[in-house]
Amino acid sequence: MCSEMNDPELRLLSAADVPAVLALQAQCYGPEFLESAQAFRAKLEASAPHRCSWMAWRGSEPLAYLVSLPVCEQSLPALDAPSVSLPAVPRLLYLHDLAVAPAGRSLGLGRRLVAQVLERAQALGLTRLGLVAVQGSVPYWQAQGFAEPVALAEGLAQKLASFGADARWMERTVQGAARPI
Repeated sequence: MCSEMNDPELRLLSAADVPAVLALQAQCYGPEFLESAQAFRAKLEASAPHRCSWMAWRGSEPLAYLVSLPVCEQSLPALDAPSVSLPAVPRLLYLHDLAVAPAGRSLGLGRRLVAQVLERAQALGLTRLGLVAVQGSVPYWQAQGFAEPVALAEGLAQKLASFGADARWMERTVQGAARPI
């Protein structure tokens, strides 16, 4: 078999992918971080016009996904939020969730998905990426160019609390943002 046929393909996430997202989530996160199908559908529906959430597939096998949303710190959805309302003028692209199945971890899918989100943030004219690091993932995100800010934006500490005591807010600057959305 050709190696090109084994290379995972990145596709936009859709509501039809929610069962695969839930299965991957269960492989990657502890029970306190599992979100409902309703929460994922709400995030995907809200972000669909912005085309900023992807899934990596090898044939019919889902290997990884990344869900992101254009937000302001004050509009950051809490963990397992049943509905999502995006601001008219977002300030950053929020990487809500990145999960890579054990079968995909040696394929660089996390880096590929983050690169895809960086490109999308540039196209949307957003100059920052933000995320909540959980389960001891701060070193991974630091290697991807993210850092903890000196101070948290107003209201962000409250949102972080829904992700647990060890959750950390991290940001990264996006170079070459094209135009505001």
